[in-house]
Amino acid sequence: MASVNIHAEHRDILDALITSRKTSSVAGSTKTGPFHEQRDAYVFAASIGLALRNPTPADKMPTSRKGLTPIRDSVFLGADGAPQLCHAIALLDEREEENLGQALARQLSLIAPAEQATQFELLDRYAHAGFSWLEKHKGDESTVRDLILTAIDQIERVSMDEIDTTGVSDPLLDLFDMKL
Repeated sequence: MASVNIHAEHRDILDALITSRKTSSVAGSTKTGPFHEQRDAYVFAASIGLALRNPTPADKMPTSRKGLTPIRDSVFLGADGAPQLCHAIALLDEREEENLGQALARQLSLIAPAEQATQFELLDRYAHAGFSWLEKHKGDESTVRDLILTAIDQIERVSMDEIDTTGVSDPLLDLFDMKL
């Protein structure tokens, strides 16, 4: 059974992001953040990491399992946006040593259900980067809600206007130009 993980170093920011009686800490059971479940806060942090397009490098990820907060796959995938985030992470995984064909073949194989553990490993790297960003910027804001709004406001999204599609050639586009 695969799971996504929140590392001990991000426990404080996690507790600040959630409002839940299910936590063992006083901070987590106090009305603070807008998220009711750990999995929702994890999806938010992974989304931040994805928007930054800068996951924590694999060799920089914590290796200690002490204080690790695992979220089972069946629970995690029930969160809004979690399955889509897994697929996005898999399709954005790039390796410098690959050519375009190799990269596309590997990325498409990553979205297979059998590769869920690999997806979760990649997702953990993005979530780790997102939690680290939140942790780094939490001192700049008076409340966790302000921190979330700052994250939404400051982290730039990739605009469709910025993407050059002039070199894209899709053979299926010819079907739309057919005359009946």
